[in-house]
Amino acid sequence: MKTLVGIVVLVILISSCGPKPYYQTSVGKKKLKHYNSLQFGQSQEN
Repeated sequence: MKTLVGIVVLVILISSCGPKPYYQTSVGKKKLKHYNSLQFGQSQEN
């Protein structure tokens, strides 16, 4: 039983340290901000 709990904890720890989704990176945040400004008609800088 202890080994099963240990394996489950290990899997959770390994999976939580995976790569970030693209929208959470700095480049993704800039693109998301740009596309939101286009979609919702916020002030655009020409």
